Amino acid sequence: MSRSDDTLLLANVSRRGLLKGLAGGAALLLAARWDLGLANEQAQFGAGAMPGGWIDNPNVFIHIDSDGLVTIFNNRAEMGQGIRTSLAMVAADELGADWDQARAQQANADQDKYGNQNTDGSRSMRHWYEPMRRAAAAARLMLEQAAANQWNVPVHEVRTGIHKVVHSATGRELGFGDLAEAARELDVPGRDALVLKSDSELRFIGKESGLINGELKSAHPKAIDGEDIVTGKAIFGADIDLENTLYAVVARPPVYGSKVKSVDDADALKVAGVKKVIRIEGTGQPAAFSPLGGVAVVATNTWAAMEGRRALKIDWDTAPAGDNADYTSDTYRRSLEKAAQS
Repeated sequence: MSRSDDTLLLANVSRRGLLKGLAGGAALLLAARWDLGLANEQAQFGAGAMPGGWIDNPNVFIHIDSDGLVTIFNNRAEMGQGIRTSLAMVAADELGADWDQARAQQANADQDKYGNQNTDGSRSMRHWYEPMRRAAAAARLMLEQAAANQWNVPVHEVRTGIHKVVHSATGRELGFGDLAEAARELDVPGRDALVLKSDSELRFIGKESGLINGELKSAHPKAIDGEDIVTGKAIFGADIDLENTLYAVVARPPVYGSKVKSVDDADALKVAGVKKVIRIEGTGQPAAFSPLGGVAVVATNTWAAMEGRRALKIDWDTAPAGDNADYTSDTYRRSLEKAAQS
């Protein structure tokens, strides 16, 4: 376990991992994470097949401080798809956190710690929905156990409300912040001890906006980045200006599969700000995620790079493109119409 003075930091231990550790004589296995063995054993497809796999360690994703503020770490990049909000909402819903007392924090690039962070292919929610719910469910169970210990009652007599734990018989309540320190001292439950909330208990997941008494009500909180994005305050990767940064644009092949036969870059190199012209060899067909080939112009600013590209004189070899050289939008349309008729 790790800790700070006022933060709940949870470490993961599985029953299987514990038995393996004891068999090997590991006396301090309770400090281990539960994802190390299971990620390799279980996932031969889906999220587990990705580099770094998935992790459902609440110590990694959920922190609760003594004031009750819940910080949920998002390990995926926000590219306009709303994932910084939606993954945090999944965890907050399962935990029972009040959204007004929760925040999302962007995780650093650390695949060993956060699992796979490759944000593409619409996989963030598909791959991380269940791990985030399990991490939150583990934290919730620890909060309930901490409350039961303080009240000296069985844990099945307590339940998690919104940002608090309640003793059903007496109505006593303790907030998340009140329980964070005690919950930190508890062992993290294994996956077989977790019970995810039923659909009826969820506040955000699977809920839609609609008319209530004639007024449109949203079941979801506002997007975390929404206001900053639409008002121009959000900082994107393209906004970062580092010292001596260079910018590049690429002249792409006019036909898929074409290659550069020759390039005259004399005029491009005369453009103020252009530093270098680089020929990119293509990788053939199908290119998939590999380079298509072309000519890159590197400059001190984007405009200079674009002007340099405009000044290039490129002779393209379309022979390697095969039938693509004669394939046009009209050809594509005719093929679609033929397919529709059949």
